[in-house]
Amino acid sequence: MVKGFIVLIGLLLLGNTLSDGLSLPVPGSVIGMLLLFIGLVVMKSVPQDLGKVADGLVAHIGLLFVPAGAGISLYLGMIADNWLVIVLASLSSTVLTLIFTALVFKGLSKGDDA
Repeated sequence: MVKGFIVLIGLLLLGNTLSDGLSLPVPGSVIGMLLLFIGLVVMKSVPQDLGKVADGLVAHIGLLFVPAGAGISLYLGMIADNWLVIVLASLSSTVLTLIFTALVFKGLSKGDDA
């Protein structure tokens, strides 16, 4: 299980290093996730240690929202001042995501005659 955690932290560190070193406009965590995805596709399976760590993180995912909730409470005044923009951005991004997902699904399912 320690190996799986080291892999995740290592990919995060590598992603952050690449993002900072190459001055990329993409966060290092996203690059690390992309590297993890590529590695899993190449391996065609999830290593047991990595799977155990992922299961543990997913089982306790609620705890990961506590810092975000505490951070939001610090900016309640700013959120109250900009609530309309926040609501419009949330709604429009949700609609765009649904449309994009439907188009991708439609495009990928064209070859499926079942």
